[in-house]
This record gives sequence, C-alpha cells and structure tokens, in this order.
Amino acid sequence: MEVKDLQTYFFTRTGTVKAVDGVSFQLFPGETLGVVGESGCGKTTTARMVLQVETPTAGTIRFHGKDTNQFSGSDRKEYRASVQAVFQDPWSSLNPRMRVGSIIMEPLLTNQPMGKHEAQEQLETLLRDVGLRQAQGDYYPHEFSGGQRQRIAIARALSLRPKLIVLDEPVSALDVSIRAQIMNLLRDLQNQYGVSYLLIAHNLATVRYMSHQVGVMYLGRMVEEAPVRELFTNPSHPYTKALIAASLPSHRTLNVKRSSYLEKFHRR
Repeated sequence: MEVKDLQTYFFTRTGTVKAVDGVSFQLFPGETLGVVGESGCGKTTTARMVLQVETPTAGTIRFHGKDTNQFSGSDRKEYRASVQAVFQDPWSSLNPRMRVGSIIMEPLLTNQPMGKHEAQEQLETLLRDVGLRQAQGDYYPHEFSGGQRQRIAIARALSLRPKLIVLDEPVSALDVSIRAQIMNLLRDLQNQYGVSYLLIAHNLATVRYMSHQVGVMYLGRMVEEAPVRELFTNPSHPYTKALIAASLPSHRTLNVKRSSYLEKFHRR
C-alpha cells in the first residue's frame, strides 16, 4: 500500500479542522507499520480512510498499484475483503446475539459461499490458529474474557485471508498480563499468514515490539518515519524525542527535556 498526501478536513462554522494534513507512507507485504502519536493527532482518522470508512478530502491510496479513488464495484469489493480490521474494544466489537462460530465465519460465507463441511473445517482451523478450542465456536461472546474476545476478533479478521489488517489499539483495553500474549499471537499469525499490519497505537512499547517501520504523527502530519530500531535509538525530530522521553521512567534531567519539548510543540 502507498498513501500519498492524504488529507481529511472537517468544515465547521468557526473554521476548518485539519484532522489529517498531508500524510504519506508505504506499507510492504508481511511487515508492520506502527503509527504513534498523542490522542487527536489523526492516527485513527488515517486508519478509517484506509478502511474506506472516511472519504479523504484529498490525496491517494494505492493498493497493489491501483488507485482506490478509481475502483470499480468489483475492485472495491475485493479491496474490502483484502483489508480487514481489529478494533480496540473487544467487548463492543462482537455481536452479543451471535455465536462465536457465526461471528468468525460471517465474512467468509458472505463473500465466498461454501458447503457446511468446508465451512466447519475453516472455522476449526481459525479457532486453533488463535488459541481457542473447537467447542468454543458454539459459545456466545459474553462467555469469554477480554483477551479471548480479542482472539475471536482476530480470527474473524483472518477469515478472508486478507493482505492487510488495520490494528486500532488492539491491546490497550486488555489487562497488562494479557497484552503480551495477544502481541505474540499477532506476530506469530503474521509469520504464518504473511499478512501486513497497520498498527495504530499510543503506547511506544507496543509499537516498538510489533513494528518494522514506525511513523510519528503530530497535528495531522507524519513528522518522522524510520525503521523501528533507528527511530528509537536515534530519533531525529524533536517531537519524537519528546514522546520517547515521556515514556521513560521519571528522571529529573529527562523531565526537563520532556517539558521543554512539549511546551515548544503545544505553543504552536
């Protein structure tokens, strides 16, 4: 995927809100691009445009060389099958009235009608791949913990064998003890399925562990993008340095640096 000069403006009576203001990045097969920044910087709006939930004001998204603005009906259907999502809250992202097996298989059966036996085999494979038992396909979402619900959401996203999954804060709503399990699962599934991830997060530790490339957003712009090791060991932009300093244990010298950087940016 190649995103170039993506913009989303919201027009109000008092002026124009530039939620995303010229974001560009590339995402390669089998890799993870982590997008990090403070709340309100435009991360989730960018993800919503990739998912075609929001319509860009300007800019282009190219997927396997095709401009999404020029998609035909069949192109759009294929794109939506190839780009799936896992959302932040595993409690509200699953239909409480559907059994887990139906939740996982609904996207596949809608897009690729198949026999009952084949569907059952696919379901068993997906449940096993995300660490759930076959019998749990007959349960309802309320019978699972938060971490197990997120596993269900991941299985649903994988059912269409997508090329890209947008992960919107996939572990922030989970207990700390469960987060590492879900992050390790996502990494294992990436290796197994060859899927790419667009990871939206505010936690730098999550981004550092999961990502190959990292983009830092501030006020709707991508102010820095670099390989994960380079960005964390040698950040070049002052705002990136401020974010990293803010995530470190409290220290008198670091606190001075952190406050000076944040004051400099928030005065703009």
